[in-house]
Amino acid sequence: MDFFSAQDDARRKTRWLIVLFVLAILSLVVLTNLFIMLFVEYTNDYYVQDHTPMTFWQQFNWQRFLAISAGVVVVILAGSGIRTLSLRGGGKTVAEMMGGRLVSGNPRTPLERRLVNVVEEIAIASGTPVPQVYVMEHEPGINAFAAGYTTGDAVVAVTQGTLEKLNRAELQGVIAHEFSHIVNGDMRLNIRLIGILFGILMVALIGRLLFRWGALGGSRNSKENNGVPLIVLGLGLIILGYVGVFFGNLIKAAVSRQREFLADASAVQFTRDPTGIAGALMKIGGDSQGAIINHPDAEELSHAYFEEGTRHLFTSLFATHPPLEERIRKVLPGWDGEFVVPQKPDLAEIQKEEDARTEPRLDPQDMMLGGVILGSVLDNIGKAGSPEAANVAQARHMLEYLPGELHEAAQEPYGARALIYALVLDEDREILEKQMWHLQDKADTGVAMLTEKHMGQVKRLAPKLRLTLVDLAMPALRQLSPEQYRLFKDNLQALIEMDGEITAFEWALHRIILHNLDAHFEHRISRIGRYKQLSRLSREIALMLSYLAHNTHDSKMDALHAFQAAARELEMEGLKFLNESELDLEALDEAMEKLAQLKPLLKPQLLKAAAACVTADGKVTALEMELLRAFSSLLDCPLPPLPDAEA
Repeated sequence: MDFFSAQDDARRKTRWLIVLFVLAILSLVVLTNLFIMLFVEYTNDYYVQDHTPMTFWQQFNWQRFLAISAGVVVVILAGSGIRTLSLRGGGKTVAEMMGGRLVSGNPRTPLERRLVNVVEEIAIASGTPVPQVYVMEHEPGINAFAAGYTTGDAVVAVTQGTLEKLNRAELQGVIAHEFSHIVNGDMRLNIRLIGILFGILMVALIGRLLFRWGALGGSRNSKENNGVPLIVLGLGLIILGYVGVFFGNLIKAAVSRQREFLADASAVQFTRDPTGIAGALMKIGGDSQGAIINHPDAEELSHAYFEEGTRHLFTSLFATHPPLEERIRKVLPGWDGEFVVPQKPDLAEIQKEEDARTEPRLDPQDMMLGGVILGSVLDNIGKAGSPEAANVAQARHMLEYLPGELHEAAQEPYGARALIYALVLDEDREILEKQMWHLQDKADTGVAMLTEKHMGQVKRLAPKLRLTLVDLAMPALRQLSPEQYRLFKDNLQALIEMDGEITAFEWALHRIILHNLDAHFEHRISRIGRYKQLSRLSREIALMLSYLAHNTHDSKMDALHAFQAAARELEMEGLKFLNESELDLEALDEAMEKLAQLKPLLKPQLLKAAAACVTADGKVTALEMELLRAFSSLLDCPLPPLPDAEA
């Protein structure tokens, strides 16, 4: 299953999930109604009227039934809404809820350094912004999870046991598995599950509260038994609420299990090393701690873990993951059935291994740049969201060419802002001076100095490394306060507009920054699958392809031919080619926001049309490649690094 099919499958599963939970809620509403109506009738008869009650159906009252139904639904929806709202902060909120400590930009040990390096490599290989990395340092079991609504607010969290008990290949297998959940749309589904289940649990929580009130009332007035009705009502609601949770957990487990096989297969495709993820699973089986998460909220997130993180009385019913043995044999058919006991890590050896991966750095200007043809571009579009081992190797290769000083600067908030500012500094000396004066006056203290320090190296970067630098800076930029982020956005826009024109790269950089960071700071979540036909967005598609054609070809005639090639790829009649004077960047921004809401299976068609537009002259320059990757990012279709291109 490719990336686009996986996202479409996630949408279908979300719809079925909603249907199943609606049925569960309706059943809970009916049962709660029957119980409360019986309780009210029998309580009135025995404690107030003191006579033989009429049969239940003779006293059945539709008005009361609907009122109670509305009350139960409001309780469930309110509970679900409150819980979902509490997780509105995305992955960061979930990781901190589970006791995670942020290690991005500040790894304390060689094990944490290795973790951050692995996450960076796989993020760049998959074409996604690097997520923030957390460690649950009080969890000795081997486990991990990815959380968030989008790639823009995603995090990856691992337990301390994962750091200490897995080797690099096994850790890479686990992280690749979690990246499959990030790019395939599973994270958003996971957070929705948390909210819905908490809403159902609200019935039981209210019952528990009534039970306690009744018990307290009865103990104070033991002769009158005033607390008995509340105790009975509370106990009934507790039972009904947990029955709802029981069936809710069954649905959660059923939805989750199949996604794990897909994520395991994706991890093998990432690394081309089935022994990595298989080794991690074998160590879980051989470790005394297994994959158990001890945190009090562990059950709430059980469906998001790498492996079953909680114990259940009815394991086969509530298991959110397939059996360990079955998962291992799926990726390693020749497995002998023996688990592996983890050994203590050699920290000195790990430090030496990670140092060898980052030093010595190569000159970024010497990066090999060769021609690219349409076939290789289309091949990478086919691998969107599910890159292969070659992409991981290329990601490591790109990191080798990135100067170590820039890599380190990208990992902390001040340096990250300075690098982004440096990417948009002008070549004209007079405009450059204005930009630097603006930063000294408006930016946070020290940022202007760091921008000046790094701008020389940034300008010497090979073009294809610029988006890599942006991806690496994302975790540090997410650490800004809301006020710092607003100032950062204002300054970036001011620097871009200072020369009176906005280049294609500047537009793409600005949109990528806003697209990913607004999801984190302003909790903007685009609606996936809103548009089910390309024809509904023909104006927006024409605007996108016209902009791409004009900015990747020298003459108007060449741009027109490129646009026509894209239109043929889409098989859409009536697409209007726009002249440069007709292009409006604000309209383009709005167009990209709408195009990101296309049904997932339509997006590869649009990306292939964009590729046909860019490659109409038979080649792709580094700048054109950059622009194509930028458009794929704005469409929420992470594109692995493309093959080397011309400068």
